[in-house]
Amino acid sequence: MEITISQVQGRVPITIMRLKGDFDYMSVDDFDREAKNALEKGGTNFLIDMAGVPFMSSVGIRSIYHLYDLLHPAATEETKAIHKGVLAGTYKAPHLKLLSPPKRVLDSLKFVSLDTYIDILDNEQEAIAAF
Repeated sequence: MEITISQVQGRVPITIMRLKGDFDYMSVDDFDREAKNALEKGGTNFLIDMAGVPFMSSVGIRSIYHLYDLLHPAATEETKAIHKGVLAGTYKAPHLKLLSPPKRVLDSLKFVSLDTYIDILDNEQEAIAAF
């Protein structure tokens, strides 16, 4: 998988990770490494552009969830509010958004309910404005 990282300025600085290729066991280490490097460089808001990802396996889903965890550390009262919001369908992750996954990938994300708490958008400008 090819990963291109760039920065844009919305209301807040946003790290855009553009992915091209299958997101599976062969590429997951690259994604994890690049995400970790971006976090270490101060990235706090991530937009993952998935338009170039024709296939994503369960390890790709796990890596996105792991990045979510790193960006949204658990705190007792906040965690309770988040859990309530996820169940009610009112919570969306403030620091992680997904952009333009192909239908096959989108179906996988929906199957594991990531769409219930991570915004999945089709328009880059709208995604940037969502932070």
